[in-house]
Amino acid sequence: MNTVYLTNFQIQNLHECITNGRMGQGIIYASASLLLYDYCLTVWDEVRYIWRRPMSISSSAFIIARYGAMAGIILTIVPNLCWPVENSLQNSLQTAAGILRFLSVVASEFIVAVRTWAIWNRSRRILIALTIFSLATMIPTAVIVGERISLTRVVPLAIPEFEQICSLAIGDITARFIVPYIMVIFYECVNLTFTLIQIVRWRRTIPENVRAPIIDYLWRDGIIHFLLMLVLGLMNTGIVLQQVPQVRSGGSQLQAVFQSILSTRIVLHLARSRDSRDITAPGCSVYQSSGGIQFTSVYGASESGIRTTASGMELAILS
Repeated sequence: MNTVYLTNFQIQNLHECITNGRMGQGIIYASASLLLYDYCLTVWDEVRYIWRRPMSISSSAFIIARYGAMAGIILTIVPNLCWPVENSLQNSLQTAAGILRFLSVVASEFIVAVRTWAIWNRSRRILIALTIFSLATMIPTAVIVGERISLTRVVPLAIPEFEQICSLAIGDITARFIVPYIMVIFYECVNLTFTLIQIVRWRRTIPENVRAPIIDYLWRDGIIHFLLMLVLGLMNTGIVLQQVPQVRSGGSQLQAVFQSILSTRIVLHLARSRDSRDITAPGCSVYQSSGGIQFTSVYGASESGIRTTASGMELAILS
């Protein structure tokens, strides 16, 4: 049996490596639990509103956003469950997980962009602006992710003798990982700005007692999505600057999971708003007419020319 003698510095590095590894794995397991919990809560709505409809580009984005994140986190967990794992297999699993995570994020942002476009009644100017900002965000992010995948290799994080105990598949572009998080924060700010301009206009012009509940859904979903992405983006930026690769892997997985959950819930909220069997369902509203009070799924403000439908917004996302 070979004996390995460690210096105090090496022992400290090994201790930090194991501690950070446990923290990173804890974040990944927590992300997986959160994703599974949300899936159990919403799977029936998914079957009801997604799988029973003809497949389209946007419904495909929903599936990629949800199941891409799910497959990616499973591949991330596999090396921990099947330890020890050959370096080549670990490298392949982490590469595949990174690709799936990136595709899930792209699909999630696509859903948010389509939602913003639908809120603006499919305005061509908004579509052009969102396309420009999307490309400005996704192109540099895709380049960095692709470069990271091509340079990924398994390296010992403490000393070579303990590679099986503490190692990670990482690339050589640590500092540049800041760029995707900053670009996503910027893109979320643009989406939130466009969304709030229109929703604030609706809230000011449509009385609260006749306001469609879907307006509150759109307001709440937009704020929650932005705040969580802002917090997670800043957190992951700080982790990158701290040079802690195990925690960075967990943080990126956590952000991808939240993006998947929030974007798919946006679609399901809008889908549920089309239920016209009950006037209290989201998407129903009332308006005053010469013949009295009428119930409708259309809400609008004639003074400002704003007029849209809950079903129209949902169709813009699912069709």
